[in-house]
Amino acid sequence: MADPTDPRPPQPLPFGVPVPGPYGTAPPELGGPRPARTPVPRPPGSPRMLRLELGLVLLLAFGPQGSAEVEAQLVPSAVSLVFELFLSWSPVLVIGFLLARNREGWPGIGLTRLRGGDLGMGAILWVASFILVLVLAQLFQFFGQREVDFLPEALPLWFRAVQALTIAVTAGVTEEIVVRGYAQTRLEQLGAPTAVILLLPTALWGVLHVYQGVGAALTIFGLGLMYAWYFQRTRRLWPLILAHILFDLTQLVLILAGN
Repeated sequence: MADPTDPRPPQPLPFGVPVPGPYGTAPPELGGPRPARTPVPRPPGSPRMLRLELGLVLLLAFGPQGSAEVEAQLVPSAVSLVFELFLSWSPVLVIGFLLARNREGWPGIGLTRLRGGDLGMGAILWVASFILVLVLAQLFQFFGQREVDFLPEALPLWFRAVQALTIAVTAGVTEEIVVRGYAQTRLEQLGAPTAVILLLPTALWGVLHVYQGVGAALTIFGLGLMYAWYFQRTRRLWPLILAHILFDLTQLVLILAGN
């Protein structure tokens, strides 16, 4: 700290050295506290353009989907898996194109550099997801659930293991990027109320799972609200992606073990 009695004028800091923050606190680059919430970037275009982009992405993500049933034969099942992967990743590819065209970046939708704390928070959210789903499944069981045979026993074990990993990673990455990262960010840039930001993408995500039954869709909607609230509070996507992957993968591994 400079001496206030020193008559000499303050000397400028060397080029490239960040100026300390208020009250003597160092900025994050020098080990100071990080902001609790990743800031929302400025809108890259007019509201009309953002609404059109958001509508296109949501249409690709939540439009008519193929059958959720998996073929019980190896070759048809492999073809079906490739087709489902194409459908699932298409919205993310479009988002990547839009972010590049608008001169934005993935950090703008919460996909910042992975930190050690993201791993721990992802594990906490993974455990919290199971607790919440167990509670909600009991509450909504009277609305009905439908068993979906994701991993038919007729398929070879090695293929079912690859299929389980592929399904979990694809769902965790693509759904969190579309539903939480992109949709919630665009709605916030459009000035939508917080209730709309949390409920609209989450409701669409729940409807996407109606094929598992109304009770299951309501349970997933409740889980999505927890994820939406976390992203709205922190705007960090990696913990949600990790929690989603681990949650789906654990369920699929339990199915394999049960078979």
